[in-house]
Amino acid sequence: MAESNVLYESQRTAFSEDVPKDEIPVAADSDNVKEPEMQAEETAPLEVADQTDNDDPKSDCGVQNNASPLSFSQIWTKAILYMHKPVLAIVQVMTQFAARNPWPTIGLVTAASLALIIIGFATNFSVDVDENRLWTPFGSRAIQHMDWINDETSFSAVDRSASMFFHEDGKDVLGYRQVARIFEAVEGVRNLPLFEEVCSQDTYVDRYENKNTCELHCVTRFWNNSLALFEETPKTDEAVIEVISARSFPEGRPVGTDSLFGHAERNNVDDDLLTEAQLYFCRIELPDLDDETHMDLEKQILDYVLSLRSKYEDDPDGFAFRAEVAAARSFSDEFERAILKDLPLVPIVFIIMSVFTALYFARRHPVYSRSLLGVMAVVSILLSIMSGFGLLFCCGVPFTSMTQLLPFVLFGIGLDDAFIIMGSFSRTDPGQGNTLERIRLTMDDIGVPITLTSVTSTAAFSIGCLSSIPAVFWLCLYAFPSVAFVYLYQLTFFVACIVLDQRRIQSNKRDILICVTYKPKGKPEEPAADEQEDGDSDSSSESQIENERQKLFEGWMRAYAEVLLRPWVKAVVVAIFLSFAGLCAYSASQMTQEFSFTEVVPDDSYLIDVTGALENYASETIFSPSCYFRNVDQSNTTIQDQMVHYVDQMVAMEYISRPPNHFWVDDFRAFVNSSDIEDELFEAQMDAFLSNDVYFDLYREKIDRDESGRVIMSRVALFMDKVNEKDVNEQVDVLMEQREISLSQPVNQGADEFAFFTYEDAYNIWEFYAVAVDELILTTVIGIVVMSGIALFFVPHWTAVLFVFPTVSLLYVDLLGILQWGNVHINAVMYVCLVISIGLLVDFVLHMTIRYYECEGNRREKTIKMLETMGVSILVGGISTFLGTLPLAFSTSSIFYTVFLSFLALVVTGIGHSLVLLPVVLSTVGPEDEVPHSSNLSMSFRDTTARSMLADES
Repeated sequence: MAESNVLYESQRTAFSEDVPKDEIPVAADSDNVKEPEMQAEETAPLEVADQTDNDDPKSDCGVQNNASPLSFSQIWTKAILYMHKPVLAIVQVMTQFAARNPWPTIGLVTAASLALIIIGFATNFSVDVDENRLWTPFGSRAIQHMDWINDETSFSAVDRSASMFFHEDGKDVLGYRQVARIFEAVEGVRNLPLFEEVCSQDTYVDRYENKNTCELHCVTRFWNNSLALFEETPKTDEAVIEVISARSFPEGRPVGTDSLFGHAERNNVDDDLLTEAQLYFCRIELPDLDDETHMDLEKQILDYVLSLRSKYEDDPDGFAFRAEVAAARSFSDEFERAILKDLPLVPIVFIIMSVFTALYFARRHPVYSRSLLGVMAVVSILLSIMSGFGLLFCCGVPFTSMTQLLPFVLFGIGLDDAFIIMGSFSRTDPGQGNTLERIRLTMDDIGVPITLTSVTSTAAFSIGCLSSIPAVFWLCLYAFPSVAFVYLYQLTFFVACIVLDQRRIQSNKRDILICVTYKPKGKPEEPAADEQEDGDSDSSSESQIENERQKLFEGWMRAYAEVLLRPWVKAVVVAIFLSFAGLCAYSASQMTQEFSFTEVVPDDSYLIDVTGALENYASETIFSPSCYFRNVDQSNTTIQDQMVHYVDQMVAMEYISRPPNHFWVDDFRAFVNSSDIEDELFEAQMDAFLSNDVYFDLYREKIDRDESGRVIMSRVALFMDKVNEKDVNEQVDVLMEQREISLSQPVNQGADEFAFFTYEDAYNIWEFYAVAVDELILTTVIGIVVMSGIALFFVPHWTAVLFVFPTVSLLYVDLLGILQWGNVHINAVMYVCLVISIGLLVDFVLHMTIRYYECEGNRREKTIKMLETMGVSILVGGISTFLGTLPLAFSTSSIFYTVFLSFLALVVTGIGHSLVLLPVVLSTVGPEDEVPHSSNLSMSFRDTTARSMLADES
């Protein structure tokens, strides 16, 4: 009989060389420790199953060696357990090293984490708040065209300007007093320190002052932007309205009424006067300089107008004239401000999780309490985040506002392993072995399950890296190494902390105040010598305290299980969950895409007011794509005809109500036909055309010529004034329709790059909308399939996938339905949450499923034991996940509040399905096969395997 256990003894000896053989317990649960005679009786069947060279044809139970072949289920289980052995061996090596060398382990992990984060910050750390790249799919047409415009032309894909908007909350703004306020704002801007320095480098020439300056599109242009001329105007509303009703500016340039006024109306009589307007537009065109001093000027303009805005709001006369402002840098600034304002939430979540774990690990006894150990569990997550982020900083992966979500997620999910490790460690008997042996038994118990759930979480984030959306890709790129570090540090840093905490207990030191020795009243200050030597008294006390706590939790779960598994309760549970799933499926089918950039800026951002003013009082659409023409001979009349035809086709779209105000081809042809230059070369004709001041001002930013005068590229602005900015599906339709028109052009046929195309910076987010749903479906399907595959090849019973796959799928549908009820729409952040949720939902299910298969008895007994041993850990893990994201409820941006709602729904559905529905299903149709524990090395579970196989064979 002893020969049958050679493999077991050799493997356990490898991890406990200094532990006397007679002191090693045979099971993690002290209540189940059996006498040697009983152990011998139970291991006898195992000899028959494993020992093929036994001379006796029968075992002690009378079972012959030539029994019937193993069933498929038994073969599958043995194969999976064989795969578990190297995993468990690696886990044991790491944890035993940490347990034997706790201080070096803690020092090494801490030093490595600090080194990574410091080196990362000092080398390649960068923050990316460029909204035009964060949400646009890699390699999309929009990105290609934007890069070409910025890198290879004199144009800019981003409108480099500062805009001011003036309104009275919907009232008529026509009048002298209002225009005087606008002149005050304009003069203030023109007197800013950097205005002259920056604007003198612009190509625009002010004909009135005869100097280079920034072009100003504003109502002040009716007076040549001169305050002196304005003050000569009679100070009456009628006089001012008469001037601003003109159809052209003094220099002869046509007036675009909708580009100066919001909701403007004119009378129908001969004088054509304006009768009402709700908004004034003022736009200052800024040059795009290499030294980026224009960015500093933008900042000065923003600060000045915002101060003016506050002044107007406090007007003593109650004149409710409001000033709004926005610049090219506004979104980036506000996006970055949101990140900085939310950074204090990270230490807040650290404090919340530390308090929670300290309370959970606390005991009434001052020595056996482990509050400090709970704090160290949180510290291990912090070190994991530092290591993961530091590694990615070193690699130059940009940090974004989406990446800022990760610490909250990692604090929530990372502690699950700590709770499970401590739960298993507490179930070991302190009196049956030293700390090293207890750590070994703990890893035998939960080493494979926590490895499995870490693999699923890592895999979920890795699948997210398949996304073509940079913000999602970079977040997942940060996430999966950070999750791997969480797993690694739980097995090393946290285990080392357990060992040190155990030494504290053995030294009779207080929790938290670890330098203070506990001296109970009425007892000697020092324990007796024999107690110091064997520690029986301490072990007994610790075991008693832990058993009381464990029995309390198990008693709660047992009582809950007894109620849950009553037949009528199970029927009600199934009916409720199925009905709820049907409602959630319908709700999920109603989900729509919706995203506003104001959701990712602080709630007090001035951009929110700007957006509201434009939505309510502006006539001109915010979508103004330009048609670009390149890589063709634009002097060729046939090409020019194709350009005109392309623009006409674009204008024919239902989303554009009128042709462009000015198109250089039309004006150029009209100019040539009206001049005596028809026989000259195109270059000379173009020189003459642009020598006209009006045409030069109109087209200096629309035509790009080389040194010989040849037009190498040009553009014309369109006005998409019929696009619903809140209807994502319509925006995607617009994107696809304009692309189809571009594809149909003869010059684009078979070309790698479009010669004719349109671009608007809104196309970038529209590209995201176009791929988001398909990508979300793809990643969801891949995620659920991969998670189910992992369950199939890690859980030691093939039927596990029959429970994991439908449960996770049902969870996902329920999650979508709940979010729809919460008025959460599919957008970039929602996409991130759903990608993350797959791994977390699987974790809830897998821990319970694995524990079910490892428990003994019939379905009911296995389910009750599953809830007793794993139910509390799942509940506590769910609460920790909720608490980890709780600070997001107080985020400065509304979209992070959406993340909080998403995780709240995730925790509620995850706990509900794993602690309510799954036990009901397993107790009804779960397999009754008893499979071995994860390690396949613990004697009690090897006995279980043998008994199960022998029972099946008989």
